[in-house]
Formats: sequence, structure tokens, C-alpha cells
Amino acid sequence: MASPPHKLSKLAHTPPVMSASSYSPSAASHKAPMPPPPLSGSSKRLGLTSGVDKSKVKKLTLKPKSRDVPSVDPTTLTNQAVLSLTRAVRAIQSRPPQPTPDSLQSLFSQCELAVSSGPQTCQLLYDRIRMEIERQAREIRRALAGHEGETLAEGQEEQWIGSFEREGKQFLDQMLLIRSIFLHLDRSYVLSSPGLLSIWDLGLDVFRHGVFGDDRVSARASAAILRLVERERNGDLIPRNLLRSFLVLIRTFSSQAHASIFIEPFLRSTRAYYESEGTALAVTLDSSAYLKRVAQRLQEEGERSESVVGTELKGQVLRIIEDELVRQHVEAIAERDTAEMCRRDQRPELVAMYTLLGRIGKIDVLRRAFLEHIKASGLAIVQDASQDAKMVDNLVELRHRAIALVETCFAKDIDFHGAINSAYEFFINKRENKPAEMMAKYLDAKLRSGGSRGMDDAELERILNDVLYLFRFTQGKDIFEAFYKRDLAKRLLLNKSASFDAERSMLLKLKDECGAGFTQKLEIMFKDVELSADIMRAYSATSSGSKARDGDASFDLSVSVLSQGNWPSYPPFPIALPADLTSALEHFKAFYISKHSGRTLAWAHGLDTCSLKANFPTKGKGGGKKELMVSLAQAVILLLFNEVGDAKLGVEEIGEATKLDKKELPRTLQSLACGKVRVLVKHPKGKDINPGDQFSFNSDFRDDHVRIKINQIQQKETVEENKSTTERVFTDRSSHLQLAIVRIMKARKTLKHQELVMEVVSQIGQRFKVEPAEIKKSISSLIDREYMRRSEDAANVYEYLA
Repeated sequence: MASPPHKLSKLAHTPPVMSASSYSPSAASHKAPMPPPPLSGSSKRLGLTSGVDKSKVKKLTLKPKSRDVPSVDPTTLTNQAVLSLTRAVRAIQSRPPQPTPDSLQSLFSQCELAVSSGPQTCQLLYDRIRMEIERQAREIRRALAGHEGETLAEGQEEQWIGSFEREGKQFLDQMLLIRSIFLHLDRSYVLSSPGLLSIWDLGLDVFRHGVFGDDRVSARASAAILRLVERERNGDLIPRNLLRSFLVLIRTFSSQAHASIFIEPFLRSTRAYYESEGTALAVTLDSSAYLKRVAQRLQEEGERSESVVGTELKGQVLRIIEDELVRQHVEAIAERDTAEMCRRDQRPELVAMYTLLGRIGKIDVLRRAFLEHIKASGLAIVQDASQDAKMVDNLVELRHRAIALVETCFAKDIDFHGAINSAYEFFINKRENKPAEMMAKYLDAKLRSGGSRGMDDAELERILNDVLYLFRFTQGKDIFEAFYKRDLAKRLLLNKSASFDAERSMLLKLKDECGAGFTQKLEIMFKDVELSADIMRAYSATSSGSKARDGDASFDLSVSVLSQGNWPSYPPFPIALPADLTSALEHFKAFYISKHSGRTLAWAHGLDTCSLKANFPTKGKGGGKKELMVSLAQAVILLLFNEVGDAKLGVEEIGEATKLDKKELPRTLQSLACGKVRVLVKHPKGKDINPGDQFSFNSDFRDDHVRIKINQIQQKETVEENKSTTERVFTDRSSHLQLAIVRIMKARKTLKHQELVMEVVSQIGQRFKVEPAEIKKSISSLIDREYMRRSEDAANVYEYLA
């Protein structure tokens, strides 16, 4: 049963205040007394007295108060009271309402008199009240239903709802007054009689069946509500207060009617509306505009639910939008447009997509699309050979952009961070070995003197971490090690490292990532540099070192002693050195062997550098004395011109005097005569070195700097050097593989083939990618050399031979 409203508009009837005046519909309004809470009993409609089982009616024995005892026949007074009360109900519910025949105080007293006469009179009075209420309900129904077959025309929604609201509120006001008059009947008889509705609930029940029970009224109510809501969805302004009041009024009369007239049709129409809109918008709007429209619809419907249709419907309405606009179309947008949105950095759209898909539990769709975007972008970078020089920079930038999207658009979702890692693991090895090589060269460029110009320690540390992230996924770690070791050697030997702290930091990072075995040789390289400094201090204290220090020698000597096997291998570098330099090297060699018996020294002149003092007689700015930083080959060629003065030397003469090979000689001459710093003049002019070319000292050389570095031409040599480094790594891989197999068999003694393969992959896989075929080939080689053998009992079992 429905409860009376907690707060109603002003009544059209004066509530009983036990005054002597009679009821008049034009009297001033007052707040109606609050009705009691609804009963939990049945809402079954009851017939008149003839339909009541008298044996089940509770008999009342009430003694009227002495002041109420009539002086005439009690039966007559009772009949008059029933008649007067019936007329009062009819007057109250007249259209328009009429004055009651007696005052409200008198009507209340007459009700007490009727109730005191017994249950039959109570039931009779109850039935009369019901008849009058049903008559009123029929009048209201006729006023609202219209003519047979007549439907509610477009644009009449507000007018019809206003009429219904007036009728409904007036009916409630009338029921409050009637209930107040018959309060004694309600409390003394109705509430104690099973199956009877209270006066208030009786009125609601009659209205529910008499008005809402008419299909024309309920259809008009539904149509009016749905049209107003649709108008607002389409952008029109509607009287929200009127619609909200109307819905509250319907719910007051009947929650069942509220569900059948409003909730069910409203949800059906909402689904149909957004199903149609979703289909249309998916065709007419681009992805960005569509996502904005969906977010707007969710906001509008949520606000409408809270302020008009009822918060209890908010969840259902939003789920409909999620089904029809999000589930049906946003998933397709995520699969189709995520990559383009990421490339264009369309963060608002990505945020909207993440939020919308999160509402329906489909974030994995966006995550997969994001993963595919990172995969495709990274693969394009790795496979573009023309951009190898920028490969690491581009990969680092791609990761930073992806992380920024995760942090700002995807709520720092850990699964999206995992997608980035999965993508890098996928594409970093699609071009075998090249990414590892470029990582080592990138670090060399940053750690070399001048490469980190403008960067503080924090920035340099960030760069090291970025490269380490890429290194973590590469399967060619031995390739990285070979190139990194080669470049590190040059930085250490040529004193070109920008920061020894940064070098040490990178070494520790590699050690943490790959273990002590990976960095063992690199650590020895640092120790050799430190030991070399100690050796040179000891050498300087000897007689040979003292001569050089006191000026008996024409140069200062500095030697770096490298332990063979821990440094990159350097090819022989034939060169004819000046006599004094040869003598100094022999003195140092004798000193070193005397200190370390049993050791030998092999000179790697390809890495030697010299500082020459030159005097250019050019007068004016830019001429005069200069200090030239050159390689040993450049220095030997330049020293030849001390002997010939302004004369010219041919290519063949220079080659005979220096003993440089056919590749090194032209390259060195080009750097001296055809590069940016031209301390020699080539005759005839040109960039290429050809047989018969001649060279002379450039006495007109000018440069604003006193200390000048002359770089060696290295492009062609770099290609060959890279190829040589890679080939050495592939050769070393076979040795590492066989050593791993021997270590495993020595520890296990007997092992099945598949178990051995798994052990080898586990140990070697962190350094480089190993194929089962390569393992099988290495096993065969070790069997031939009798390190192991096949078991006589099982062909797939190996035994270690001590």
C-alpha cells in the first residue's frame, strides 16, 4: 500500500480543528495532519457490506460518553449521522467541491456516534465512503482519458500533465480531509478488521484501479513523460519541475503504477533511443566527436536521473548507454583508432576511451590496441636501416611517449606498463644484433668527452638508464659487450671519457643486470689504466725517464700497458718510427721486462696519439705556433716535412719512408691535406689520393685556436671494423657454447640430451640467442674431441669424460 506524501501542497479543505464552523472550499488552507504509516496488510479491493463475512467482523461494545447520549432514538441518530457523513464526503469530492452540511467538529462527533453503534454501522459507513471515492475516481478518469480512441497529440504533454497534477493533488487533499473526519472509524474499526484498508490507503487503492487502471489514462501518462524526456534529450527546454512533481505524484498513488506507467516504458524507450543514436553517430561523427558525445550523454542522463526521474534509475539508464553507445561502438573505435590517437598525442580522447571501456570491463581491448601500436612503431624504427644512427634515440623517445600516455591517460595502469615491456621484448630482436651494436655506439657518443655537453650528472644518469632498459631486452648482449668494450678502450686510452663516475656507474648497472662474469673484463680494463699510471711513475724515476723529463729527449713518453685477452684485439699496424722514438720505446720495454720477468710487450701503434708543436710562419692573425693533436701515423708523416722544408714529397716517397700500408696511407694523407684542418697542401688539388700526387707543408695555414685536433678519416675503416668485431663475436659464441656444455657435463656427469639443451639455454640465453642446432653441433664437436660421449645404454644420454 502506498504511503501518504510527507509534504503536500496547501489543501483545498480546512482540516478538522474541532471548530463550530462548517467546511467551505474557499476557506484558507492549512497544512494537513500527517496520516499514520501505511499498513502492511493486503491491498485487496473489498466489496460493499453484502460482500463481507459478518461472522468474521469483530464486534465492538462501546459505551458512548454521557454527554453524547441523544435524547431521541439512538437508531435514528445513527442513521442521520451516517447520512450526514455520506453527504459530507460527497460535498468534499464534488466538482467543484461544495460546503459540508455540518461543521467539521460536528462531523467528527457524528463519526464517533456511528462507530459506537456497532460494527454493522461501521461497515456501512466504510462502504459509503468507498462508494463516494469510487464515484470521484470515475469523474477524474473521464476528465483525463478523453474520448474513445483519442490519443494525446504532440505538444499537449505539459497541458495534460498539468491537468493530471491538479486532479491528483486535489484528490489527495480531499482524502486527507476525509481521513481526518473518519479518524475514529479508522482507528477503532478499520485497523482492527483484517482485510480492510485504512481510509488513506482505500483512497489510493481506488485511484490506482479507477484511474490508472484505465488503459487510456496510463497510455497518456506514459506518452507524456516519454515525449518530454525525448524533447530534452534532443536539446529542448522542458518544465523539469512539472515532470518531477508528476512522477512523485504517480509514485504516491502507487509504486506499481509508477513502474508500469513510467519505469518500464522509460527504460525501453531509452534503450531504443540510444540504440538508434549510436548507429547514426558511429557513421556521421569521427572518433573524437563520438567519444565526446558519449561522455556528454552519460553526464546528462546521470544529472537527469538525480534531479528528475529518480536516482534509483540512474544505474540502469547509464548501463543502457554503456551497452548501446560504448559496448557496441567504442570497442571498435579502440581497435581501429588507438594507434593514430597515440601518434597524434590525443590525450583527452585516450582518457575518454579508457574511462568508457573501464565502465564495461573492456580495458583489455584498449591495452591490446596500445600494445600493437608500440610494437608497430618500434618495429619500424628497428628495421629502418637508413635511420640506424638515430635508432636508440628514437626507441628511447618512443618509450618516454608511451610512459607519458600511461601516466596521464591510462591511470598509471600497471598492465599498460607491462604492454610497453612486451612490445620492446617483441621488436628489439627482430633485426638481429644491430640494436645491441647501436646501443653501445650511442653510449660511446654520450660518455665520450663532448658527447654529454650541456648535460648534468642527473641527465647523464637518466640516459644510462634508458639505454639499460633497451639492453635488458636484447638477445645480443655479447654483441653489445664487444662494441662497448672496443669503444670503452678508446675512451680510456685516449683519455676521452667525459666522466669516470658515469663510466663506473654504467659498469655497475651492467654488473647488476648480467652478473659479475659479464663485466669482469671491463673491470680489468679500468685496473690496467690505473696500473699503467703507476708504471709510468716508476719509469719516470729511472734514468731513461729522467732524461725525458730533463729535456735530453725531444718528447715526453706515456705508455699504457694492457693485459692481453681483456682488451679488444688490435690488428698489426706497420709503421716506421723516428729513431729517437724507437729508442725511447726500447728503453721502456727493457724497464718493464726487468720488473715483470717472463712477460712480453707487443705495441699497438694504431691507437697511439701524439702532440706536436708546429710553427706556421704566416704573419697576422691565425698564424704562429700551434699544438697539433694527431695520431701516430699523422705525426710520422708531418715529421718528414721537418727534413725537406718547403719541398714537395710524393705519395710513394711518404709511403716508403713511413711503411704505412696501402689503406692507412691515403686515409692519413686525406686527413692532413683534404679535411677541415689542412696543414699540408695537395698537388694537384682534390679530395682523392692518387698515385703521383705530391704534398707540401702549408706555410700559409691559419687557425684562431692554438690547440688543434686533426681527426682521422674513419668512415671506410669503421665499416670494416664493425664487420670484424661482429665476426669475432660469432666466433666467440661457439667457444662460449662449448665451454658451457663442458661446465654443465662436468657438474652433472650424466645428462639427457633435452636436459642438457635446457641447461645450456638457461646459462647462455642471457648473453646471446642460441639455437638447438648450434648446441647439437657443439655437442658433436666435443664428442669428437673426447670431452664427452654417448651412453652405451641410451643414445640420448651423454656421459662426461674426465
